[in-house]
Amino acid sequence: MNFSKRKSDFSFFSTFTIALIVAALTIAALPGLTNSIARASGAGLDVEVPFEIKALKTPGLVAPYFLQDNHGAMVVSDQAGGVYSVTFGGKVTPLADKTKIKNPAGVAIGPAGFGSYEGNVFVLNAAGGIKGACEVERIDKSGAVSTFAKLPDAGATECRDLEFGAASSPFAGKLYAAASGNASIYAIDSSGKPSVFGTYNKPVAFELTTMTFPPASDSKAAGTMLVGMRAKQGVAAKVGRIGMIGPDGKLKDEVYLVGFIRPSGFAWSPSSFGSYSDELLIADTGKFASENDNDRDGNIYRVEKDLARPFASGLMDPTDMKFIGSKAVICDPAEKGKGEGAIVIISSML
Repeated sequence: MNFSKRKSDFSFFSTFTIALIVAALTIAALPGLTNSIARASGAGLDVEVPFEIKALKTPGLVAPYFLQDNHGAMVVSDQAGGVYSVTFGGKVTPLADKTKIKNPAGVAIGPAGFGSYEGNVFVLNAAGGIKGACEVERIDKSGAVSTFAKLPDAGATECRDLEFGAASSPFAGKLYAAASGNASIYAIDSSGKPSVFGTYNKPVAFELTTMTFPPASDSKAAGTMLVGMRAKQGVAAKVGRIGMIGPDGKLKDEVYLVGFIRPSGFAWSPSSFGSYSDELLIADTGKFASENDNDRDGNIYRVEKDLARPFASGLMDPTDMKFIGSKAVICDPAEKGKGEGAIVIISSML
């Protein structure tokens, strides 16, 4: 195996694990889920650095879809219905089961100052069926579920991500919901009143996947919203991009990054993430499992010097990724087959 400086080669195989040439580390995960060795250098150091990738065993969770960090635990929506709190030990606790929230997508945690809803869980949900109109449900601290907002446009279907604007940014104080059916993002205030923030259907209509807010230190995108986008009906494979949207809701002509199939989750790694600290990691869903039975084309990339470089491969349908503490957490609702997913964890072993 060829090891290059600061390069990582994760992979999934169907029936076995690999003993790496430099170091053999067996990890408990899905069948054949393996670790990788990265090479770090600097200050005279030139050593092999191990990273671990594994899938959590989460009884009761069927197809993890979107997630958020809730004080070190995960809040996860399930494509099979319901929203759950999940620990890194694999304990799954229903916050609202599938009888209460049938078609959840993006989830968000109420911040301080958003009305009286600090700590409440907000969920973007297709209440009328998987292709139905999107609305935002609120799960209060007692577990009661109520409708917080209904997206106003009848075309607001194919519910995707839900994010609160970053504190101390032009987006602070609003909840943002992405609906791919009409290529629109909505801004919702603390009274539950939604309005169209922006529609992205010219010169072509875009499929929207996920949203995030870059750190103030990002010289290219500070003060913008980053959105995963793919031109609908695009025939070329890698027409997916990460677009930049200003506080006025307008899509900037300059894109943040291009060359993906369907970018679906992106987050900056913490300083504790080994030799890949303080880098942007990007999940790319690739083709959906429903379109592509056996091709594991889900990938994770890292960005170094404005270039997306391969980091981990072999995922099926990674649909969201965030860092929680020092770990990259990925939702893949088809990792074990159609409708059978897993939460996949990548961590540095330093």
